Amino acid sequence: MNRDSLLNKISNGFQVGCRFSFLNKDKVCWSSVGLQKWEGKYKVYVDEILESMMSSEEYLREEIIEFNTIDDALIFIEQNTNAKINDLAPCKGQRIFNPSHS
Repeated sequence: MNRDSLLNKISNGFQVGCRFSFLNKDKVCWSSVGLQKWEGKYKVYVDEILESMMSSEEYLREEIIEFNTIDDALIFIEQNTNAKINDLAPCKGQRIFNPSHS
């Protein structure tokens, strides 16, 4: 999805995100990153969990951060997660996070 289409979806309240794996100190780590405009703010959800810890649900990281602008939210994703902005896509079916929670 091109950047303009992505920004349009986000501005219209659609949740975008991605789920992926990466190596963390030679161990497989799974991550979810989501972004949604909610009540005038932009909420970014990030979680990271080692594959070996999935059954016990012991996350290395799980947080929702709120931003005033879409640019600040995208910069945070680029600089603080392993997600790439180009990988974010509208969520179909199950969402990555519930934006009403903080």
